[in-house]
Amino acid sequence: MQHIDQWLSTTLKCIGDAVITTDRDRLVTFMNYAGENLTGWTNEEALGKDLIKLFTIINEDTRAIIDDPVVKVLSDGSTVENESSIMVSREGHDIAISFNASPVQDENGNNTGVVFVFRDITSKKKAEDVSRKTLQKLRNAMNAIIEAMVFTVETRDPYTAGHQKRVANLARAIAKELWLTDDQIDGIRMAGVIHDLGKISIPAEILSRPGKLLPLEYGLIKTHAQVGYDILKNIEFPWPVAEIVHQHHEKIDGSGYPQGLQGEQIHKESRVIAVADVVEAMASHRPYRAALGIDKSLEEITANRGSLYDGDSVDACVILFTRKDFKL
Repeated sequence: MQHIDQWLSTTLKCIGDAVITTDRDRLVTFMNYAGENLTGWTNEEALGKDLIKLFTIINEDTRAIIDDPVVKVLSDGSTVENESSIMVSREGHDIAISFNASPVQDENGNNTGVVFVFRDITSKKKAEDVSRKTLQKLRNAMNAIIEAMVFTVETRDPYTAGHQKRVANLARAIAKELWLTDDQIDGIRMAGVIHDLGKISIPAEILSRPGKLLPLEYGLIKTHAQVGYDILKNIEFPWPVAEIVHQHHEKIDGSGYPQGLQGEQIHKESRVIAVADVVEAMASHRPYRAALGIDKSLEEITANRGSLYDGDSVDACVILFTRKDFKL
């Protein structure tokens, strides 16, 4: 038995995580080498001292002192786990830590103290911070590229300048009204601002012609969904942006283009953008007609609810304009 106790003591002293034990009065009864390095106290100095006199554990966001884990552990015998906090060491240094606290029991199952296992997660936190900053830089770069795409399209089609952003804003509002996930909403916003990207392949004189288009010219206009998909399909977005752009002119009854998809074959995000696209287009000025206004736009989507346009998206769009004072 003595041999086993000695082996356990040596093991606890040498493991990489900081191990500190207390009695029921929170007085320290043991601290291993890692605990000494972490807290700035030696085992001899810490023995018999109140744990809270040695260091303070605070919330990493509010810097408020956390609830006393010893009280919690001894009150119900449960284990307290904390994935991320700050330990203020003897020297006053902030150290990012995770820890758990469990009851120490005697042979009769009585709680006689608490054993803490602390882990220094400073390196992990620094790595997370670097990753977060890198991700933000990538997001900023992606947004800059998207803005350049938007500018390119709108330079060639000045009559619809701002159209894509207005569609994206309305589609995002519809998505929120439908309680879609944050990930879906972000994907809709991103796809919305470049949904007409494929128009860069269409001659500017066709895009800005004031009169009625010839069938051949209208056929050329209809290629923009496919062209947009071809441009975007090899870009690894966090969302199915290429597919959403590809399908934003599909109709519920299969009469849309370019694939003639029906109902649930069409991405939900595409169905949302399709409604926003029609409403914004009809409500705004075009080379071949004056703006028709929001009322006419809402009449169009309501009349064709469930046949051309997604019913839920139509309902959400109508609510935004009639009850929530949404403005394009």
